[in-house]
Amino acid sequence: MGPGIKAKCRQCGKEAAADSFKLHYKYRMMVCPDCFSGKTEKQREEKLKAEVQPVHPAGWDKEDEYLEKASRMKVKEVPQYKRIPGSDLVQMSCKNCNYTFKYDSSKQSPRTCPYCDCEVPKVNLYNSF
Repeated sequence: MGPGIKAKCRQCGKEAAADSFKLHYKYRMMVCPDCFSGKTEKQREEKLKAEVQPVHPAGWDKEDEYLEKASRMKVKEVPQYKRIPGSDLVQMSCKNCNYTFKYDSSKQSPRTCPYCDCEVPKVNLYNSF
């Protein structure tokens, strides 16, 4: 195969041999071999990761990193409860998907989130109010 006709890829903008283009299921268009194999997508992801690195102040160390991560995890763990007046039900939000639903503390039902099927943490709600 000699030097054939070159075409420009609409996805990445690079030029490649026109007969090497393939139809990509995700992009729904003809793309160059690099885009078809996912090589350019990986390069874009690496660029984004390099750009997104948070800038920390001077004196930032591993302990600060650990404390920041622990505080984020603590916020995720704490479920949101809100007592519904006039009933034994509690309005609860799922820690996984933030879906709000009614939770019966006496029956401990539902056992899982109705939206994402994530397990509801078992908490004694009688002492918390």
